Amino acid sequence: MMRVVVDHPQKAALEVFAREIAPAGTSWAPGTTGPGGGRPSVSPLVKPFAFLLDKAAAQVGFVLDGERHAAPVAATADDTVTPPIAAPAPFAGEGEPTQPTQPVRLVRLAWARSGDKGDVSNIGLVARRPEWLPLLWARVTPEAVQAWFAHLVRGRVERFHLPGIAAMNLLLHEALDGGGPSSMRMDPLGKGMAQMLLDMEIEVPRSIAQTL
Repeated sequence: MMRVVVDHPQKAALEVFAREIAPAGTSWAPGTTGPGGGRPSVSPLVKPFAFLLDKAAAQVGFVLDGERHAAPVAATADDTVTPPIAAPAPFAGEGEPTQPTQPVRLVRLAWARSGDKGDVSNIGLVARRPEWLPLLWARVTPEAVQAWFAHLVRGRVERFHLPGIAAMNLLLHEALDGGGPSSMRMDPLGKGMAQMLLDMEIEVPRSIAQTL
């Protein structure tokens, strides 16, 4: 499957391209190619813009029967406190040269789900067994994830422990070619990136691999 996306500062140039796409349906593989829905129309390229706004600058309220009522939200001291980033317990088998290992795809060890926030891809990785999370934490590092997605991710990779559900959250910055309507990717919202991550192989103790 191939997706063709073109952007240009002049609408007229894109209209020329739209007219010239007809050979895809007449000269390529018969019955299998051609623009879906007919000749494409030119549409504006909308790019999302995200920013932070001081809570004090937002007038919070609601309207009831045509009358606006203020809903004051007081700032607290906790708003300025950043909680420490927790990490799971270290993997017990780390640093044991006598422990034989073998490569195993992540899908055998974890579930995953991904989505987007602008140009950031967000991947949640949940261990299939809680006792495997320290192993996943030791192997699925930000550096390993960035190397795996080197062909897609242009920014940094952050990782956060999600206590209580044996999971981690991975944030891949500059990963979606702008994200949303401005992206030229086949998957502009990163919905398939979790499955791509699950295809990565990690070294696991043979005693664990034999139980899969």
